[in-house]
Amino acid sequence: MDLSAADEALRRGCPALWECLSPLGRRLRQPANFLPQQSAEARGKPFNATIGQITDGHGRAVPLPAMAAAVPGLSAAELSRAFLYSPVEGFPELRRRWRERQRQGVPDEAPSSLPLVTAGRVQALAIAAELFAGEDTPVALPAGVSEDYAATFTLRTGARRVAVEELGGEADGEPALVVLGGEDGAERQAPLARLAAVAAHRPLAVIVDDSEPSPSAFWHLAALHPNLFPVKVDAAGEGVGFLTFPFLPESALASAIESKAKTLLRALIGSPPAFSQALLLAT
Repeated sequence: MDLSAADEALRRGCPALWECLSPLGRRLRQPANFLPQQSAEARGKPFNATIGQITDGHGRAVPLPAMAAAVPGLSAAELSRAFLYSPVEGFPELRRRWRERQRQGVPDEAPSSLPLVTAGRVQALAIAAELFAGEDTPVALPAGVSEDYAATFTLRTGARRVAVEELGGEADGEPALVVLGGEDGAERQAPLARLAAVAAHRPLAVIVDDSEPSPSAFWHLAALHPNLFPVKVDAAGEGVGFLTFPFLPESALASAIESKAKTLLRALIGSPPAFSQALLLAT
């Protein structure tokens, strides 16, 4: 397979991540023009009915009165933003502010990207699953998760569920995926030591599902082993989810993996809902 610039950046800059990508994850390529073809062709024409939103001709949204009345607390600018399309990666201001929130009490040297916005936590988990889990990929899930949760990582991807203990001691080098909850304190140390032992034998992607408001294991995992690649999933309520990678914002590696996640997000829903992002920023 010919490698794109993003692929080459990941392969050279973070070999563990490249090895852990699913076949779909490797195939994902962000188009040079991220607009739909019809929207691109309609640019500059006297009439453009392709965008699917109503504006006043100057870029401001014109919501129906009943829709505007549902959010009386928003300013004119916030109201307009709530009824226009969001960038595929989410509002820049929300991404920046959520990163600041995530990093409270985190050492400066611990890298993290600007969070990628999704349509809720479940979609963030699903995108991470499809990036790293393919047919027959061994996937270890937290104990006691629901069937719906398990289906996100197995039914959709063809991966096979295993116990994390089954991943230790094997020297075949087969990439694997582990999903963690938000362990803390002494409960965190045992899983992290076990994951370091697993990463000594195989490339390992670890999705940290931070559904609980506790200090995240994500910050410890990035420096745990060079063969281990963590991804942080968290959310603000039900409607806005986030995917965060262990790279500096706007670095070549962050841009490369985000381009793959954005391409998948675009294929699934287009872009995350602007309305819920605007409401979150206004709170």
